[in-house]
Amino acid sequence: MNLGTKSEGNFVDRFYSPFTSWPSISPNFLALPDTYSIDLEKAKKEIAALTQKFALAPFKFESKDGRVRNRLSYRGIGLTTRPEAEDPLFDSLNLYGSQGRKLDIYQTFAKVSEKLPASERVIEVLDETGFSELTEACTPYFQFVLSKFKSNYSKVRLLELMPGGQIPPHVDFPYYEGIRVHAVIDSNPDVIWEVNGEQFKIPSDGRFYWFDTGKYHAVSNPGKTPRLVLSINLLVYKNRDGSPRFKENHNLEDLILKALI
Repeated sequence: MNLGTKSEGNFVDRFYSPFTSWPSISPNFLALPDTYSIDLEKAKKEIAALTQKFALAPFKFESKDGRVRNRLSYRGIGLTTRPEAEDPLFDSLNLYGSQGRKLDIYQTFAKVSEKLPASERVIEVLDETGFSELTEACTPYFQFVLSKFKSNYSKVRLLELMPGGQIPPHVDFPYYEGIRVHAVIDSNPDVIWEVNGEQFKIPSDGRFYWFDTGKYHAVSNPGKTPRLVLSINLLVYKNRDGSPRFKENHNLEDLILKALI
């Protein structure tokens, strides 16, 4: 199954040198050192208790007819939020641009759709630095998991992709603006992750895995059971206030493998 992330031209080139001072990186996917790993059974018990108290909510999008609809195949809950959020538990299911401007997920994805020529794709600039506060859903165990990381967190979520669900090809932000790591809580052998045409599977083994969300990527669950992940976005190269934490010559793969993220 081809998820459509390998396209003509490279419309994310503008993120990297020579257009910026930041080099493009490889590989597309890495397992994090065991120092970051979670107790999978404990995490499952925490989530079972958590979802008895707070139900996962569907992502919302504005359809072509202008109505707000629920995306029933994709649900989640936030472990972090922006301080000013009206609905802290689910604030992280939204996308925000500069100065807190709320973006519609459907429209944002449509602008980088594989149905468009690469030259016509437009990437929204996302800003997640404001996700600085923990929510009621971030239990002491998940706070302990976050403490394993040296970088500031931004969005931290539990995300469930239902059977038959797909996250279409899109780009989030280059690695120097933030990275995303996932620990798979539950999944099935049919779930496919794809980055820039390369496909891989992430096992439910207690480890965190990084994949490059600054490249065109997608996920599909053609299986018969949900895929549930603990998703953590980290500000590795910049502090929350924008000041530098690492510079261009600090290779992300090295930082990950040396447990410096």
